[in-house]
Amino acid sequence: MLKIGSIVAALATVTCAQAADLPLKAAATPPSAASFSWTGCFVGGQLGAAISDDKIRSSGDFSSVGAAAGGQIGCDYQLASPWVIGIEGRASWLGLKSDTPGRLTDLNTGLTVPTHFTVRNDLLASATARLGYGFASGWLGYARGGAAWTREKSDIVFTLPGRPTFDPRGTRTVTGWTAGAGVEWAFAQHWSVNFEYNYYSFGDNAFRLTDPASNAFATGSLKDRINEVHVGLNYRF
Repeated sequence: MLKIGSIVAALATVTCAQAADLPLKAAATPPSAASFSWTGCFVGGQLGAAISDDKIRSSGDFSSVGAAAGGQIGCDYQLASPWVIGIEGRASWLGLKSDTPGRLTDLNTGLTVPTHFTVRNDLLASATARLGYGFASGWLGYARGGAAWTREKSDIVFTLPGRPTFDPRGTRTVTGWTAGAGVEWAFAQHWSVNFEYNYYSFGDNAFRLTDPASNAFATGSLKDRINEVHVGLNYRF
């Protein structure tokens, strides 16, 4: 029995020694999260607010505040770096209506009379390029700029002595430019949300408004600018 016990003890000693010589396997390191790629196209919607900043020659500056809602479509391409380039087209409905008192001179008599001028912006569209810089994981800061369009519905109300009230009016689409900046966050594989500010300038454009009842007309010049902020949601594919 003593001999058997010695043999068992020796075998145990050899087994432990061999186990001590086995190499230890390092714990597996979890893979790092892959950085988000902005390459691809997107379609989405936006909701925000706009402020108009208008001026006509016969009065000072006047403005209004209204809602803005619309949609956008575009594509981005991420370079071999954090830099991202892209293009985008968008169109928004606007609820802007601003008015101001002014003065108008009758070309026939030279008489100057008070007026009330109103302009409504109900459409805002743009085609822009953007340059962005990706940071963290799924975040993009960017600037954008390009061409812009807005639809203006204007009318001017005035009364001449011994005549009925006139209301010349007209609708036109004017072209200008836009520039803005924002930040976008890709919170899921195919979804991103952004917050953005944009400035739109449509220059100083001459207008001619006509009263459909009497064919009386009024001419002038309108300087139209719009500031807009919004939150947008995009589906990326």
